[in-house]
Amino acid sequence: MISNMLRFPSSLFDDLDEMFFTYPAGSTRARRERAYPPVNMGVTDSSVEVYVFAPGMKIEDIDVTLEKNLLSISGERKPEEVEEEATTYREERFKGSFKRVITLPDDVDPEKTEAVYRDGVLHISIAKRSESQPRKITINA
Repeated sequence: MISNMLRFPSSLFDDLDEMFFTYPAGSTRARRERAYPPVNMGVTDSSVEVYVFAPGMKIEDIDVTLEKNLLSISGERKPEEVEEEATTYREERFKGSFKRVITLPDDVDPEKTEAVYRDGVLHISIAKRSESQPRKITINA
């Protein structure tokens, strides 16, 4: 816990990098910064958990497909209505079409997938096949 408190927020370093360095359009750093929507993924003993952060979107505007071990998340974020007389000085919110494809472990069961969208976060839970889950072995005396 103490080590977490001593770290600088990563956004601070990102801001400094942006001020002093420019990255070519095709660089890995530039692609990482533009990835939308942001995704977190983790694995438990029984499932793979994917969190997609897409605030302000409607469920109808997001499409999720799972084929073999590829999870595809696509959709479109529509631009907000702005008054014609308004002057925009900076616009950082992503708008337009997007598609993210995530490679999942081979032991997922596509038939046991659940997705819930709440408060701007899409939570996708994909169960692992029962034969790949750890099981307790009893020891006989």
